[in-house]
Amino acid sequence: MPGVLSIAESDSARYEAAAGFFERAVQAGCQDTHVLYMLAMVRKRQGKLHEARNVLRKIAQPDAHVVLQMGLLSLQENQLAQAEEEFAHAWQMDPRSYEICYNLLLTRLTLGKIEDCLALIPAALDLASHRLVTQRAGSISDDGQPVAYASSSYDNPDERRFLLVLQALLQTCCKGTNGAPSLAELTAADEQRLLQLLRHLGQLDTVHMLLKALARARPRSTAIREAYLEVVLVKAKELIDRCAWTDAELLLRPLEREKSNNRATQLVLLNLLGCCACMTQDFDSAIKHFLAAIKLAPNDPRLHQNLALTYEWKGELPQADPYWNRFFDLLDDRVPVPPAIPHYLDHLAYEGLGRLAARYSEKEKWAGALNYVQRAAHLRPNDPDTLERLFQLYNQAKRPQDARRTLEKLRQLRPDEPQYEMYELDLIEVKSLNDIEKLLTEIDRILKHYPNDVRVEERAVNMVGNVIPLMGTLCDQLTDQMSKVIDQVRNLPNYQINWSAVREVMRDLLREFQKLRRITGKCLPLVSSDEHRRIIRDLAEHIDKKMEACRSMGA
Repeated sequence: MPGVLSIAESDSARYEAAAGFFERAVQAGCQDTHVLYMLAMVRKRQGKLHEARNVLRKIAQPDAHVVLQMGLLSLQENQLAQAEEEFAHAWQMDPRSYEICYNLLLTRLTLGKIEDCLALIPAALDLASHRLVTQRAGSISDDGQPVAYASSSYDNPDERRFLLVLQALLQTCCKGTNGAPSLAELTAADEQRLLQLLRHLGQLDTVHMLLKALARARPRSTAIREAYLEVVLVKAKELIDRCAWTDAELLLRPLEREKSNNRATQLVLLNLLGCCACMTQDFDSAIKHFLAAIKLAPNDPRLHQNLALTYEWKGELPQADPYWNRFFDLLDDRVPVPPAIPHYLDHLAYEGLGRLAARYSEKEKWAGALNYVQRAAHLRPNDPDTLERLFQLYNQAKRPQDARRTLEKLRQLRPDEPQYEMYELDLIEVKSLNDIEKLLTEIDRILKHYPNDVRVEERAVNMVGNVIPLMGTLCDQLTDQMSKVIDQVRNLPNYQINWSAVREVMRDLLREFQKLRRITGKCLPLVSSDEHRRIIRDLAEHIDKKMEACRSMGA
């Protein structure tokens, strides 16, 4: 409804209004402790922790409550060492405050200071037995309302029992035993509260240590066992992120023998074990773990990707193919993506397909490369770079009709691109001297049409360089034919030689050598490297000698 504020908007407006009143009072010269304290609490509720701390520092004679609030701010900022120092200072100022003692206890617990916590628990038990609750005049209550100064005391048996349970757990950690009897006899409520506390400590190593001791003390508790499994998985993930794969595997391996009833937990365990095995190059174990994980979640593309990568790193590209294709098929809106990268999944699929096409091209497996570039072209049908790769692969796969269709589409996208005329030459199947001559004639024509295009010149040089070995091969074939005829003439008696046939063969060979000599003349100005020039000149000299030999045989 127009004009109606949500609860969150209403609270924000109230806090901002209250902060404005307190700010004006302070600017007018008011240095009352209560005003500064309430301004700091409003800033804290607004999430402006730095401003709240600055206001608290303006209090001339801070009491234990002020120092306690500074410690709570440090906790929110994750400055644990500073929070411990501030809580310890506050407790020195007011050793009767259970709240200060409890916050100090939990902060030291978070820091993993087990012995310091054990030393503090007796005092906490004593304070919990006769707890004094006080609130500062004018402070802000949990519901955002100001409250008057009040004090009361009461006995809290639930709090004492929880502290005793915590004490037993910490003693178990220190002694390394299977746990005190009190841990084995926990009520469901005590267990739930203890788990809630441990899960909110925020320090992974401490939580892992405490949950490991608790799981050992209560092996039949499903909730504790699942909590322990979760923290082990998180710790293993942290080790993997630090590239400590062997340490992570050693941490996870004992869990492999335990079949968790939680499908999600079992899935994460198998995936992490597979990652560790893969990174330590135990590819067979990695494949086993990933296959087991895929059985639990057959439609998770990340598992198919992990398995495909494992096969690929093992050198088994054909085995990786089905899983790569399945990975690309499963990329949809259900896959979590980084919010800051628009069209992330499209980019991921396109880059992944391009990488795989390059891998197959390196191994000259043109059919496999063509499959992935076709999928990439389906994602970006009007991308010239993708279509150029597709054209090249069609040509490599001996599919000239598909190559011509792709080249026509490229010309539609870039009608003035001179390189595409060179691409047309790729479709000429060069086998004979006539093919070579036709190719060189077209290259010379295109170079003259685009005299200053560096890309055309570079491609022309490469194409000419590719036909030079073929020219040498054809020359060798002609030489072999001529050598056979000469050998026969030398080895046969004169009356057995058909000189008319010999002269006819030699005339044919001379014509071929003359054609090849003409081609070398066309080829020489089209090359740029000294090595190619040397090869062509040597070939030309060799051809000249063979032509003289043909003439000497009556050609």
